[in-house]
Amino acid sequence: MAKKLGKKARKFAHKHLQGGAKRSRKLRSHFNRRTRKDGKGREDGGRLDGDGDEEMRRSDSTMNTNDDVATLVNSLEFPEDENEFDGDLSDSDGYLSEDPECPYYSDSEDGNVLKDCIVQDGLDGQNNDMNLAVKKQKKKLKKLLDKDPEFANFLGKWESELVSHESNEDSDEQDEMDSGDDGVDAGDKNPPSDKILTSKTISEWCQLVSKDPKAPALRNLLNAFWDACRFGLHSNSLSMQRLQSTEVFYQIIAFILSEADNIFRALLDIPDDDKGKLMNLRNGQKWQDVEPLIKSYLRNCLDLLSQLTDNQILTNVLTRLRASAVYFSAYPSASRRLLKILIHFWASGDQSLSLSSFLMIREVVSLLPDCLDLCLTKGYNTYLSSSKLVDNRNIKNIEFFMNCLVELYSLDVQKSGERAATSVGQLSAILRQASKTKEKEDLLKIDNWQYINCINLWVRFICVNHKDCHNVHSLFSSVAQIIRGVAYLLPGMRYLPLRLKLAQMLNELSNCNQMFFPVPSLIFGCLEFREIFQKAQTEKTNIHFSSLLKVPRNLLKSRDFQEQCILSAIEVLSAHFAQWSYHVSFPEVATIPLILLKRLHEQTTIDSLHRPLKRLIDQVSENRDFVQRKREVVSFSPNDMSSVESFLEEEKMSGNASFTQYYESVSKNRQSRGRKLV
Repeated sequence: MAKKLGKKARKFAHKHLQGGAKRSRKLRSHFNRRTRKDGKGREDGGRLDGDGDEEMRRSDSTMNTNDDVATLVNSLEFPEDENEFDGDLSDSDGYLSEDPECPYYSDSEDGNVLKDCIVQDGLDGQNNDMNLAVKKQKKKLKKLLDKDPEFANFLGKWESELVSHESNEDSDEQDEMDSGDDGVDAGDKNPPSDKILTSKTISEWCQLVSKDPKAPALRNLLNAFWDACRFGLHSNSLSMQRLQSTEVFYQIIAFILSEADNIFRALLDIPDDDKGKLMNLRNGQKWQDVEPLIKSYLRNCLDLLSQLTDNQILTNVLTRLRASAVYFSAYPSASRRLLKILIHFWASGDQSLSLSSFLMIREVVSLLPDCLDLCLTKGYNTYLSSSKLVDNRNIKNIEFFMNCLVELYSLDVQKSGERAATSVGQLSAILRQASKTKEKEDLLKIDNWQYINCINLWVRFICVNHKDCHNVHSLFSSVAQIIRGVAYLLPGMRYLPLRLKLAQMLNELSNCNQMFFPVPSLIFGCLEFREIFQKAQTEKTNIHFSSLLKVPRNLLKSRDFQEQCILSAIEVLSAHFAQWSYHVSFPEVATIPLILLKRLHEQTTIDSLHRPLKRLIDQVSENRDFVQRKREVVSFSPNDMSSVESFLEEEKMSGNASFTQYYESVSKNRQSRGRKLV
């Protein structure tokens, strides 16, 4: 007689064997088809647990594309002025008048220059392939015509009409081009020249201008620069036809950008290191004589920056153009247009281009403080847009962008403090709404990178400028409340990376203001010991807390996640204890965290974590005993603030304490692993 199955075996068979699986599928389809009173199906409203978990995993990677998050970004952005500022340079669109005696040379042997010369650099191979394809197609068509005479007669019948139709279209297009050219010529004081610019011609002009900046060849060079800045924009344009090759293009660009500043200073008789004198010459006769050349040069530079797409070339152009920032400062509208272009490059993600753009922005703003508002507004909004998605590839770029933005906001702390107060107020309003309703839509406005990066930005700004402005100092409590509110509104193990980032922000605020924040409570509050130290999965997964706000459910029990949890918590706790390691109240600060650390050490099942946990416990206990011994021999009261602040001052200045050396080793290990929490 067969042995009767046990209770657990019967339950497993009922649930997972063929009959149970079939019954489960019927029930699942039945529940999915159920309709609610509002007429919406189950698919529109709730989902089964498994589907909900899958959607949560998908939402982790696509959360920032949600409409609610887009609304959040719009609510956090500062309003921008969309007016265009081109009035300063509107009268310098055309060519400058050239000297007819200025020499032109040809590189060809017979001295004849072809007017239809078009640059073929890099395109010869493509043209050959196209010609071969056309020849093959013609052969196939000829074979078809030989096989089918009726089809040949049909093509011959319509060929004449097709040719006449194409000729009419070509004539209409030519009329439009002629009318457009007439309009351009009518607007320009001096129509463009149609002479070909060769390498020998440009070299001769450069030599003449280098010897004498007042030489007539300068106008010819600036006109060539006009053509170079529009080179390649339209294949049939006159600028494309004038430049003989890309070598001539680079030759013109390199000389003008490197020598324009020296040439204009020589024409204005201004020393190289005197920027203030230039602003005082705007009403003088020398400036009026040179102004058409400067305006043509600046307008062409703006067009060049708008057309270039190669990051390396843009970096070189900005590096050389930085010396000409003083000339842009003479034209506020041109400076604003330049700043908009530079801020776009600043957020490009290319490290060299971003650095060159920021240095140029800072130079322009230092010369023209009226443009600071535009930079603060546009830079902040661009930072929000660029930080909506964080991963291992762009985290360094976002960090660089944030540090540069803090430096930019520090140029005028009073004005920037008002903007910071406005933004912090918006963050507080969003947090209050989410805390009040706790609905998914409101929680998504907090659980995203824009909101967290915005908090991090103002934390850095406050830490740098809290001593310079009362408005900035008053933001401490507001930002700290926002950080703690976000931490307690999003609990659980999945949000441990977010809590570690928030704890690190509190450490930064505490360091600069010497204000105590209960950082350990943020970390231990989401370390659910029973959940984290269940049997870990053996497979190795790559988890980077620096690019995560919430961990997917399928990684919660992975070994790598558990290791990252403990090691990251040790780093943040070490930074917290290091700040208060010389304070008279350190024994009270370390009491409860020590109890929780010992419990964590006992419950861990991963052997590799025993040693770092035990080392942290020993170091904190040793420092607690050290401070306790020093505190027992003092005679001052806890109310004596001056004595409390000078407690262990000599030991702090020497930095030879055991816990200080331990924290330095932890910091070095973190840098060697390349990990960063915020």
